[in-house]
Amino acid sequence: MRRTRSLLATAIVSLATASLLTACAGTPVDSTSEDDKASPAPSQGIVAGTLEVKAQKPALTLRNTTELVVGYMVVDKDQMVIALYPPCNTQCPTIVQGASVQVPYSQISGYTDKSTEAVVMWWTYRRQADGSLRPESAVQTTRIGL
Repeated sequence: MRRTRSLLATAIVSLATASLLTACAGTPVDSTSEDDKASPAPSQGIVAGTLEVKAQKPALTLRNTTELVVGYMVVDKDQMVIALYPPCNTQCPTIVQGASVQVPYSQISGYTDKSTEAVVMWWTYRRQADGSLRPESAVQTTRIGL
C-alpha cells in the first residue's frame, strides 16, 4: 500500500510538472521594453548601406551603397555654417543605387589650397509616380580629410 501511494504521488508530481512545462513552453516571451512599444515602426523598412566617401588627391570618390537615389553637396569644413539644408531640393547632383562619382577638389564649395577637410552632405530621394524625385530623409554628413 505504501509503495502504491509513493508511485501515485510520483505520477501526480510528474504529470503536474509536465503540464506546467507544456503551458510555459507555449507562452510567448515579450522582451520589448515599454519605450520600444511606444515608438512606431519605420514606414520604409530597412535601407541597407550609406554613402561611402574616399579622398585621394585630386578628387573625392562618392559611392552610393543604399537602395535609394542619393543627393549630395560637398563643402569645405569652414563653409558648413552658410550651407542651406537641403541645399538645392531636386536640383542637386544625384547618385543612383550602386554607382560612384568623382568630385574634383576644385569643385568642393569653398575649397582652397589650404583646405584640410571637407564635409559631404547627403540625403535620400524617393521616386514619385510621375518619375520626379522627392527628398525623403534628413541631411546626413560625412567629414573627410583632404
